[in-house]
Amino acid sequence: MKVIVLVLAIFALAAAVPKPTKLHYRNLYKPPVGPIKHRPIPRIINGQEATPHSIPYQTFLEVYAESEGWYCGGSLISQNYVLTAGHCGVDATEAHVTLGAHKPLQAEDTQVKIVSKEVKVHEKYDGELIINDIAVIKLPEAVTFTDAIKAVALPSKADANNTFEGETARISGWGLTDGFGDKLSDVLNYVDVKVISNDKCGKAFGELQDSIVCTSGDENTGSCSGDSGGPLAINDTQIGVVSFGVIYCLPGYPSAFSRVTSFLDWIATNSDVVIN
Repeated sequence: MKVIVLVLAIFALAAAVPKPTKLHYRNLYKPPVGPIKHRPIPRIINGQEATPHSIPYQTFLEVYAESEGWYCGGSLISQNYVLTAGHCGVDATEAHVTLGAHKPLQAEDTQVKIVSKEVKVHEKYDGELIINDIAVIKLPEAVTFTDAIKAVALPSKADANNTFEGETARISGWGLTDGFGDKLSDVLNYVDVKVISNDKCGKAFGELQDSIVCTSGDENTGSCSGDSGGPLAINDTQIGVVSFGVIYCLPGYPSAFSRVTSFLDWIATNSDVVIN
């Protein structure tokens, strides 16, 4: 009996362990091909503050494992599911999802906060190869759409072979605006970037799978720490999920995303989104 009581006490203490108060960033990096070609300077990088709630599908994530926590971004894809990066969901025990936020670390009337314990990472996710970097979070209850909270559109199957090369896309998030900083942006930022071919992107990162889509770093713009899992969208249709870049968000290098059209079947299987 004493042994049983001791075991129960241990479990109770474990359950009572407070969550970490200082969260970090979960980021994936690829070493660039060849020598560093630019001096590190502050590099979302060279973006601007979004009009509050103009990107109503953007979600702010605080994700927790047993002894650590980290920030990520995500996108609402239905009333019940959030799309994010696989590396944001690995080992997660719960995700604190904030919807309808412009300043997520402050109280706003538009915000809805939901805690989910259902995080599904792609079965073939590989953080070393950086492939299949995608995940979904199931919300415990359906969220009500408002002017500040709406689902993003996903590409149709007719876009399966569309590379979107040359088109202007938008990255959004609360990630660092300085690759050497350690503080999230107080407000939602965005930057408009050009989608480039995987051949051009491969000159920076080496050979890439077709399930990756990249944006140009020619204007010293791109995603950075804290943006992981957030959306890359064209006219509010999401074509990418922030996946990886180069360390310190060095200027002049592309940003890489999981290509949504490569995962339409997986998203449909693991959520309630109907893909046409």
